[in-house]
Amino acid sequence: MNVIKFQFGSKNRRGKIVKLSEDSFRFDYYDVNEKDSSYEFLSSRGFHGGGPSWAGIIYGLIKLKDEKIFRQIDFDPESDGLAIWSSKRLPLENISTLIDEVKNDPSLMNKAIEIAMADSQME
Repeated sequence: MNVIKFQFGSKNRRGKIVKLSEDSFRFDYYDVNEKDSSYEFLSSRGFHGGGPSWAGIIYGLIKLKDEKIFRQIDFDPESDGLAIWSSKRLPLENISTLIDEVKNDPSLMNKAIEIAMADSQME
């Protein structure tokens, strides 16, 4: 079994992980409900601001950290939020921590957006 471990500066997590069965988990993230929502910032740059934008940001973050995680997750962007599915909890925990890091580091946010835009993954 190949377990991906990330080295993160932040230990805070965002969003919610739901265990659906022994081998099915869903991560839900709704930035629009956060006290420090990035919706206005993203909209001002011409992006959707909700789930499709966060799918792009997370895509960029994963490309920066470890692309192998893509094999363990499925994105399901919604209008206001984002669901990510996995058969394992750990990749979703790592994504939750990544979101907290990017929310606290504007340069990381910009780099993730840049990567997502280059791969046509940013809305």
